[in-house]
Amino acid sequence: MWKKLAIIVIIVIFIDPIYTTGKAVVQQVFTWAKNDEIETMLLSTKEKIVDVTAKLSENASIETATPLEEEPEARVAVTAPTAPKPDAKLVVTNAKEMADAMYAYYSSFSPTFEIQYKGSTQRIEQIVEEAYDNAIKRDDYVYGHISKHSIRFEYGRKTATIYGKQSYLMTPDQAAYVETNIQDIVASIQQKSLNDIEKVRAVNDFIVANTAYTDQTSSSPHSAYTVLAEHGGVCQGYALLAHSMLQKLGIETKYIVGYVGQEGHAWNLVKLDGQWYHLDTTWNDPVPDRKGAVRYQYFLVDDRTMAKDHTWIAEDYPKATSTKYNYFHNIDFPAQVGQQIFYSDVTDDNKLYMLDLKTGQSMRISNSRAQYIVYADGWLYFSNYSHGAYLTKIRPDGSGEQILNREDTKDLFVKDGYLYFTTDGLKKMAL
Repeated sequence: MWKKLAIIVIIVIFIDPIYTTGKAVVQQVFTWAKNDEIETMLLSTKEKIVDVTAKLSENASIETATPLEEEPEARVAVTAPTAPKPDAKLVVTNAKEMADAMYAYYSSFSPTFEIQYKGSTQRIEQIVEEAYDNAIKRDDYVYGHISKHSIRFEYGRKTATIYGKQSYLMTPDQAAYVETNIQDIVASIQQKSLNDIEKVRAVNDFIVANTAYTDQTSSSPHSAYTVLAEHGGVCQGYALLAHSMLQKLGIETKYIVGYVGQEGHAWNLVKLDGQWYHLDTTWNDPVPDRKGAVRYQYFLVDDRTMAKDHTWIAEDYPKATSTKYNYFHNIDFPAQVGQQIFYSDVTDDNKLYMLDLKTGQSMRISNSRAQYIVYADGWLYFSNYSHGAYLTKIRPDGSGEQILNREDTKDLFVKDGYLYFTTDGLKKMAL
């Protein structure tokens, strides 16, 4: 009998549900053996993020506000149709066709596949290896969502059958939900006619503003689905969602797996004007979650800055040497007004600053320590941490600074002509 049985098992990610990790591929493992299975596992790790923190005037009218109803979700459940079966060539004759078939199954989140190969099997193990390597390198988003998979094949002289079995961080329906909703989000961003830097910032801001870092989720916290649908997750989910959004916005991006200390972590690289930059949406999101807080300390970062607290296999990724956008890294609680961003400067005791986006130049607006900054009708409003976190307003040019209450105030936001904020409860002030 000419027929033989061979098994190749490749473990891409083996996830401990308690801990945070990224895509576990330091090395691809292939084995030619009889009935043997070899597993390669990434160390499951838990990410640590250090959170960096710190009488009405007569013409002000503040009243207790009834709780606002949450804006309805665009989709509050998985409403996308079941993902279609892959349009794969089930009978293949070379490694390229085999790779096409494998990728079609992986990208549709199919749990199994069977591919028929016709041709000389003298190099069958190399053909399968080449096909697999080709398939998994096509899309980090797909590959990053594979939790575990194996490939085995049976062959004779001129035919072989390749069997795949895989599991994912999300179901086909969840994957379809993400695809549908990302298209809607991307369309709303594209309507604003943003440049590439602004698109990357829009992705960062959307993920940070809508997500709380947690592993206490119903679905896998490592998936883009959970970050998008449940507004929670861990670094892998953050980075995979960012990867998909950036790609759809036409931004070249890569998904990075590395470490913080001895613990696994995942983030992105983005390419702007021919230069690569690091983007870590997870570390731009304060922990514990702070309403309205978006950071930029890990926004468009060069290798040298990133290497202060992140490590990765540098030769596996393009170099990021430009420091062009380092002026973003001091920003906390940003409020944009035209081409100016007003923010709490993390390098100057959280004092109120303004960044001119046209020039990249910053200047101090006030000696007051400001958080929860918002803008409305010609005024900046903020919690004044130089004076008891009292509600304060100031003109964008630094004039007219005035304290409006004598209570610890936080969580400012503007809606329907009112400034909302929290003291001993939710309150509002007509603007």
